[in-house]
Amino acid sequence: MVHDVRAAERHAVRASRGSGSRPGLALLLRAGPLIAAVVGWGLAVQAGPPEGQPAPDPPGVSVSLPLRVVGSTPLWVGGAVGEALPTEDAFAELYAGRADLVLGTLPPPVAPRGVAPAVSVPVGVYAVSVAYSLPGVQLRLDVPTLCALLSGRVSRWDAPAVAALNPGVRLPALPVLVSARTARNGVSLAVAGACVKAGVWPSSQLKSSWAAGAAFGRATLGAQRTDLNLPGALAVFALQATPRGVQVAQLRAPGGAFVSPVSELGVTVPGAPGVAVLPGEAFGVLRAADRVGAYPLRGLVWASFLPEQAYRDRTLERARALLRLLGTLRSGGGRGVAGLPVNAWGPVVMTFLGARVTDAE
Repeated sequence: MVHDVRAAERHAVRASRGSGSRPGLALLLRAGPLIAAVVGWGLAVQAGPPEGQPAPDPPGVSVSLPLRVVGSTPLWVGGAVGEALPTEDAFAELYAGRADLVLGTLPPPVAPRGVAPAVSVPVGVYAVSVAYSLPGVQLRLDVPTLCALLSGRVSRWDAPAVAALNPGVRLPALPVLVSARTARNGVSLAVAGACVKAGVWPSSQLKSSWAAGAAFGRATLGAQRTDLNLPGALAVFALQATPRGVQVAQLRAPGGAFVSPVSELGVTVPGAPGVAVLPGEAFGVLRAADRVGAYPLRGLVWASFLPEQAYRDRTLERARALLRLLGTLRSGGGRGVAGLPVNAWGPVVMTFLGARVTDAE
């Protein structure tokens, strides 16, 4: 060991003399193995994390990376980076600590063992449009009749129930060709909720996919869009996903007027005592619209996050940034999604090391 150190010393001195530099390394080596050991210990302390693990954030320093929002619903405000992912993949990212928030319309899968279930809060509302293919016909429907068409209870376009809502309109003697999504999706869940609320569908049909009265069961939106080329076709879409140029039905609003799709909550007294404006449980059925002139068929967008934010080296400042983003989502709107009235907001509870996170510094 001593022989090796002395040999390295002689080599360093010769190298420094030949290069004209100061023999700092030689002096360090002359100081003996103790200083070398101390220096080596210091380098080890400053070394980075093991390969494959994220570097910890210094205490009290904000995270430089922007918030990452994943899910099936596109982000409609700034302040974060959005990435489209199916529901299961999005929650896998959240539970693994690689995402800050999931934005979507479907309930989460079961959390992995040892991970607390995500907390979900409503942050926006979107209209569900009713697309159809009846050339030359401006169709008018109400929610109960739409539900009867989708279930197959009303199977022809010239049926009395449809004709009663479209006086003076010559309805074709065509079968109703319902195109339904077979994969789980939030639009199907929103429509099922409205049909159950209307008393047309049994509660057992409150599902995120259904095809009871469908002529076509489709796995993708693209296939549903193609079905609308067939005369007599009928399908439902989120407003922002409605194909351009297709016919869209007007629905009867509270008060009797027929209105086109508009994303709005559609309630008259949000936040009034004793009135449940938003569902009491995550991804529950939305209350029926009661404001005169409001579009009656809509669904909620939910934001999901982990209740304890002190994970994967997150800082308190990052948790506060997430809390601010939730407020921005609920108050803003865009891409076919509307925010929620402030007096309809519920509390957002997240903690950092057991203490409740607030927006205060």
